Amino acid sequence: MSAGASRERESRLCRFLPLLLVAVALLPNPAAALPLSSYYFGELSSVFFPLRLLSARELAAGRLALWNPFVNEGSFQLPALYPADLLQALWPSPVFVSWLLTLHLPLAALAAYWLARELGASRPAGFLAGAVYALSGFSLSCLNHYVLLQALALAPFVGGLLRRAALYGGRSVPAAAAALCLTLSTQAAPFVLQAVLLGLALGLVASPGREAARRLAGALALGVGLAGVSVLATASVLVEAASAAEFAPQGAIRQPLQPVVLAQTLLPGVFGTPQGGAGFWGGRFFGGGLPEFLSLYLGPLTLALAAVGALSLPRGPRLPLVALLALGLGYALVAHGRLGSLAAVFRSAGESLLLPQLVLSLSAGFAVERLRTGRSFRLLASLAAAAATIAVAIAVVLSSASPGLVAWTGVAEPLWPRVVDLTRREAGVVVLLALAVGAAAFAVERGMLKPGRAVALVTGLAVVDLARAGAGLNPQVHASFFEPLPEMAALRLDQLDGARVFSYGTLRSPAFREYLDRGAEAPTLTSAFVERQLGPHAGVLDGVELAEASPALALVPRPPELAEGLFHPAKVGELLPWLRNAGVARVLSLDPLSHPALVPLTAVPTGPPGLAIHVYGFEAWPRASVACRATAVAGREPSLRAPYRLGFDPWREVALEEQQGEGPDDALPATCTKGRVRRSAGTPGEERYEVETNASAYMVVRASHARGWRARVDGVPTPVLRANGKHRAIAVPAGRRDVMLHYEAPGLVAGAAFSLVSLIAAALLFVTSPRRR
Repeated sequence: MSAGASRERESRLCRFLPLLLVAVALLPNPAAALPLSSYYFGELSSVFFPLRLLSARELAAGRLALWNPFVNEGSFQLPALYPADLLQALWPSPVFVSWLLTLHLPLAALAAYWLARELGASRPAGFLAGAVYALSGFSLSCLNHYVLLQALALAPFVGGLLRRAALYGGRSVPAAAAALCLTLSTQAAPFVLQAVLLGLALGLVASPGREAARRLAGALALGVGLAGVSVLATASVLVEAASAAEFAPQGAIRQPLQPVVLAQTLLPGVFGTPQGGAGFWGGRFFGGGLPEFLSLYLGPLTLALAAVGALSLPRGPRLPLVALLALGLGYALVAHGRLGSLAAVFRSAGESLLLPQLVLSLSAGFAVERLRTGRSFRLLASLAAAAATIAVAIAVVLSSASPGLVAWTGVAEPLWPRVVDLTRREAGVVVLLALAVGAAAFAVERGMLKPGRAVALVTGLAVVDLARAGAGLNPQVHASFFEPLPEMAALRLDQLDGARVFSYGTLRSPAFREYLDRGAEAPTLTSAFVERQLGPHAGVLDGVELAEASPALALVPRPPELAEGLFHPAKVGELLPWLRNAGVARVLSLDPLSHPALVPLTAVPTGPPGLAIHVYGFEAWPRASVACRATAVAGREPSLRAPYRLGFDPWREVALEEQQGEGPDDALPATCTKGRVRRSAGTPGEERYEVETNASAYMVVRASHARGWRARVDGVPTPVLRANGKHRAIAVPAGRRDVMLHYEAPGLVAGAAFSLVSLIAAALLFVTSPRRR
């Protein structure tokens, strides 16, 4: 075969690289390619899946979920408008949710491949860039953060299409706007911001000047407008949410990235594995003892390739790409909660690593261009050898096992041998990879191996190494994992006539901590399973309304009321008045509780010996009542304290907070002597009551008050007042009345109008712009 025919055949084969890339992106867990099992690790099962399941169920019923009645006496529900989330209405199950999420890994690989090609890379170079981007430890770790993986998969498209918009204008502008709108609908703000920064940098470098700046501004404005529903509804919620303190500069960065954590980029198991026991992660380096991102692994070959490829990046975007890498990494390393308004976007320092990951992936891909010419193989081998030296040095230091070192890492001493063993094995892998690269470089220099084949060998080794390190990072289980225990289901906690359940959860449970300290088998799976039964979002899965379960729970319309110390089982007596006011009729705890007001009902074994869910009955205040006596109270705190004062009658009395335009002076006086109320219907975001009273009164609903709640009494709009500092009150006149409560997210209507206008503008721009050749 002639050299020309060989090159033509090779070119034809390269056209199938994107298809191969799809399969490569699934290598860490090939079984996930089919919708058969479900992920369960981290925030995916404890937060994101329950909330998305609520949205899917409501969408299947023809409603847009904007209110979550199952958490904290009622909380905000952000609109789930991302297309993959909308598809979940077809099959609201953890298996389908997991499968749709898995598909974002091949999407991420194809997106990075496309961006590399946009910047001038060959197909093989784009293949390596896409493989590294999808298989890196950071990308795989984003899976259990749900929205972060969705935005990560779309970020290269946003950057590349914004570059096109700056270069060509015309139809490229609405195309970039559509990509930005899609990414904004994931609600992963830190990744959206980084994608926009990438696009602006690439666009202004490719086409400097005012015209390009105007095109970019137009694309950004149009993209935000298209996402108006999601953007304005979300913004209005975040403004009102009491948890906004979590996004404030002083508290936003929960887990600053310590430099020692970067050792993970070279040795994936240097801090253990997710399947390890308690303390196996070197808790000194991570907030809460666990890392925000399970792995940052890139591997010695990828790091060496990225260093070589930095020399081959196109001259125009080279400097801004390296600057963006330094910006993201620098922010992660120095972010300690004092970086102003940026901290309102980045809740953990590791979230700023998207840009470094993407730039390193592109650089690794462009190394192919340099190596295919036969250049820089010796440099690549030297860099791989340096990586091997560092890995061996780390293994030697850990093997010394000095008492000071063990104490410094925060790893439990009995688990130290496992840390050392795992680090030694990973260092051995690094050495073998370095030897393989050195052998390939030697063969190329001696003419024993063609550069193209050597590049294919190195690419294959890098891909296999990344897939090997990522295997098991996101384990899966049968969908029955998300079902309640049969004994818990038999309690029918979802049918308490409006009363709520309070759960102590797992994080503060002495019994659960003791279980972990005993050296539990499969602690990750067990912890996730128990958390599924007792966690703050478990009620969403089972249709059970929960009272406050976490002082830092996000998106609640009021500040948390319970101090951390009150969650200790020994303080249950101090907690009871609050439970009554929250309408709690059942209490769940992994620890036995002792108080005369609590009636033991059953103890449900969770599986591990000595670990059971203790269920108690409790006399709750009514979910809804008629108040014949209203007291005006100035300020939120006095109003919150009113139900706890001596002599307060929850069946007849209410404290109304005085506020401009919505206080008791603007409503009917309460003059009744008797009355009753019955809840006749209820869905998330809508409730209906039948009220009967002999004179004017207030209907009090023990559920969270928020600005978006509207009421109609016999069809007449009536203000919803804040009762007892956190609940709802509606003035009702004498007689038999029908009261309808409905939640409408502030900003939703305006957002829909913005989206519609922007859609029309984008369509007109697309139709009237000439097609670019």
